[in-house]
Amino acid sequence: MKRLVVAVALLAACRGGKAPRNKDAGPHGSASAVSVVPKLPRTEDGVAALAVLDQEIAKTTNLADSIAFRIERASIRGRVEDYQQALVDSGALVTQMPASDKAWRLRVDALMRVHQFTAAREAMKELAKHIHPSFLVEYEIGLADATGDVEKAIAGREQQVKELPSATNLTLLAATLAQGGRTDEAIAMIPKAAAAVRENPPHLIAWLLFQWGRCYELKGELAAARELFAASHARLPGYLEATTHLADTMMKTGDTAGAKKLIDDALAADKTSGLTPHPALLELAAQLGHPELLATARTEWERYVTALPLAFSDHAARFYLGAGKNPSRALELARMNLANRNTRDARALVIEAALAAGDAAAACAAVDPLV
Repeated sequence: MKRLVVAVALLAACRGGKAPRNKDAGPHGSASAVSVVPKLPRTEDGVAALAVLDQEIAKTTNLADSIAFRIERASIRGRVEDYQQALVDSGALVTQMPASDKAWRLRVDALMRVHQFTAAREAMKELAKHIHPSFLVEYEIGLADATGDVEKAIAGREQQVKELPSATNLTLLAATLAQGGRTDEAIAMIPKAAAAVRENPPHLIAWLLFQWGRCYELKGELAAARELFAASHARLPGYLEATTHLADTMMKTGDTAGAKKLIDDALAADKTSGLTPHPALLELAAQLGHPELLATARTEWERYVTALPLAFSDHAARFYLGAGKNPSRALELARMNLANRNTRDARALVIEAALAAGDAAAACAAVDPLV
């Protein structure tokens, strides 16, 4: 939201007009006395469920299953190693089974997860040889959503909801609407999505709660977003995005001590599991009483970007805009991200990085398409 406000203000400046007033009543956003967290089915313990997933990955000898498990774990923990392995293994699988629609589905999934959209489109052409075209619709909508074709994505999501108003489809539509700035419509869909929940694995429930939190976060209602992120984290404590967004909204709503404990606990859990901490956790820890971890966060972000530049350029750019304090590097990474996915958020990130780097001309150039 901050980046989009910066973009709008800069648009006015570049065009010679006045910047709009910020109508936000305060840094905490608005919050209702009534909880925004819908009543949802109980789930099994999220920590135990993630441990089972780890065990499945360790013991499986089926390459297709291994890829699917790694993609699922990557969506939870966000670790570069799982993304890399899924990418390598999916490439091997389509070589071994070139006529298998399952192999090509996994290949498209892996490529999409790491934002290799050009390669994903090529893999979709191969997949189309083995399945009915109607089964490609979800991938086409996903590509439109990820690359900034908001109207196409919304139209596709709306059609999916008409055909099957499931909790997942309703939430995907809400998320796409929110990304397109239609946050009130997105939030209005949350009760419908909650009422449509028919399954209760921890990963699904945590994902739903996180996406609903994002709708409020994009609207600027941080207290409400925080409540939903906290509910998501409680269902699946290892869920990286829920943890980092919860910590951020806790800090922005005045609970720095709570955010510090949250991140310290996450780092301790990684240490107990023998995992290298994610750079996003290290970055937050450096801001919450552990400045000695800043150098490690920088090293880890560069490792992630080197391994999968398209997947992590936006995250690393935000690091360098903030705690990393290197706006020139942030601008370089933001431009890479924008070249790959022309979304409003990606363009706003370039604008903010250009301003931080003192390149007003580049910022104004990036603003023009927002007109």
